[in-house]
Amino acid sequence: MDKQSDFRAALGTFATGVTIVTTTSETGEPIGVTASSFNSVSLDPPLVLWSLAKSSSSKEAFCSSGHFCIHVLSAAQEELSNNFARSGAEKFADVKWRSGVLGSPVLDNYSALFQCKMMHEYEGGDHVILVGEVIEFDRKDHAPLLFHGGRYAESRPKVKNEAGDNVDVTGGRFTEDFLLYLVSRAHFQTSLPTREKFEQLGLTQTEYMVLAVLSMIAPAKSSDISDRLGHTGLAPSDVELESMLERELLLKNGNEFDLSAKGRSNLIETLEVAKAFEDGLMAHLTDSEVADAKYVLKKIIELTSENLSLTIK
Repeated sequence: MDKQSDFRAALGTFATGVTIVTTTSETGEPIGVTASSFNSVSLDPPLVLWSLAKSSSSKEAFCSSGHFCIHVLSAAQEELSNNFARSGAEKFADVKWRSGVLGSPVLDNYSALFQCKMMHEYEGGDHVILVGEVIEFDRKDHAPLLFHGGRYAESRPKVKNEAGDNVDVTGGRFTEDFLLYLVSRAHFQTSLPTREKFEQLGLTQTEYMVLAVLSMIAPAKSSDISDRLGHTGLAPSDVELESMLERELLLKNGNEFDLSAKGRSNLIETLEVAKAFEDGLMAHLTDSEVADAKYVLKKIIELTSENLSLTIK
């Protein structure tokens, strides 16, 4: 990278909020841009600032209108941020807004809103720095959208692991913060729709697991299937595999097993239920929460796979 790119990357290590700043043109048309250069200046009087590239087609409107509104965006407003970051687009076409106290467009949704009267304009290299006096403001209980390292990020409070033992081995008690209890309960609750479906299809849990494994590694010997299911305690016996063959859930070629058309159909029906349940669950979680959950679960799997005696000392 060149020096300017290096400088930009270094600046990107500082997490900022994301805002949409609005004003009106000389003819009263709504103007808006996405900016992450917002900052507070003073409490008394209440002053804030932001900066705008001199090359921006909106510069004249912001510098001459005498007012602007700064909307601090919520974590759910990435698409809106991207829309206002584009040049030449009809940014307000599908956006609900009203005229603010000074005439600047006020969007319906935000984490915080600052309606400002222009106070000062300063030179700032290839940008102009605009300082405004806050005439009215508002805030909502929404997590803000952040920008860090050239990409969007989320703001979440850092959780402190509270001191104290959540397991009383002597008394035979544990709290709902016991990690293994949480992992186990989450597994049972999230797998319930899947269990209900494969039982409805006349499958045992072991049989369902055999179908799932063969969907990934077929054709496979019985020893391969057992190796893959060893950690579950559900490795199939020869009798169980023979039963699945008799019920036409499996095919066998020599000493290798594969899914039959019936077995694959049963697996697909069960997976459809599992996927629908996952989609419903994901609707209540952010991308970061899902990524964190996957990271922690994979770490637990890795640690216990490498050394199952971690808790047996």
